[in-house]
Amino acid sequence: MCPYSKHKEGRNLVVCIDGSSNRFGLKNTNVVELYSQLVKSEAQLTYYNSGVGTHARPTWRSLTYVHYWLSNKVDLLIAWNLERVILAAYRWISENYQDGDRIYLFGFSRGAYQARAIAGMIHRVGLILPGNNEQIPFAFELYSKIDEKASKRKKSRRKHAWANELAETFKSTFCRSHVHIHFIGVWDTVSSVGVVRGKTLPSTTNGDHHMCYFRHALALDERRVKFLPEYIHGANTEGSHSERIKEVWFAGSHSDLQSGDIPLLWMRKEAVEAGLRVKPTEVVWKMDDLQKRTFESLRRTWWLLEFAPVKRVVYGTQDNHTFGYVL
Repeated sequence: MCPYSKHKEGRNLVVCIDGSSNRFGLKNTNVVELYSQLVKSEAQLTYYNSGVGTHARPTWRSLTYVHYWLSNKVDLLIAWNLERVILAAYRWISENYQDGDRIYLFGFSRGAYQARAIAGMIHRVGLILPGNNEQIPFAFELYSKIDEKASKRKKSRRKHAWANELAETFKSTFCRSHVHIHFIGVWDTVSSVGVVRGKTLPSTTNGDHHMCYFRHALALDERRVKFLPEYIHGANTEGSHSERIKEVWFAGSHSDLQSGDIPLLWMRKEAVEAGLRVKPTEVVWKMDDLQKRTFESLRRTWWLLEFAPVKRVVYGTQDNHTFGYVL
């Protein structure tokens, strides 16, 4: 039993964040499919964000289309709007949260990372109180400046202590400070939210003490260096010894987890056992799913990035934030 889930009468607040450039269509991602199966009621409020690099498409004859095309490509390359998606979902939670509510966060790829960042932000700076929406960008700034690996230099240690103290003071002044995440369900959180990797946001890859349940579906056959997974404990591949944490490998590449039925059904089952309310679904386990060919992702222009010196996680260390440059 999760120690944070004592209020059985509380509502469910469900946030779903998609991956990169995912537009709604006849064939949709697992994030959309799960969202479509959610019960929408007064007892379960829902929120969906289409993720990084997804915008309304204007007519191609206008200058607006040129701006759209350029901003979309930049967004996909360096996750320019990563923060915007996080803050929008955080704002929705803060506007709807009541004491005793259970927060569910779902995401795929970059959306998975953003879901984990929302959990980290709530843990580090709290959940903003109603009437303080103008403070949300500053809350994210405080959160992102927290350094979980302060260097041995005295100046760095002072800066680390100052950032933590400021975040705690902000939390006690403007936020609800004892809000915990009930369930995080993510498909293949990747090791980079853009081609250029920035700083890892706090409390995204260093433990599970601020959440009740963590479920992570991982792509067994993904080979691209920019799509290496972010485990719950970062570069430490030993895994968690807690029953509350499950990281499970599924056959296929990153794209196969985006829309595969088996990863969807597994996530749905795990979330329902943790209290998520869903409608009956026509998606069922089929033997044919076990015989499907996996998508080969390492092809065409992706080979060029394999030969570029990119910053990536170095696995097999005790340090959750160890990175290296590889050729």
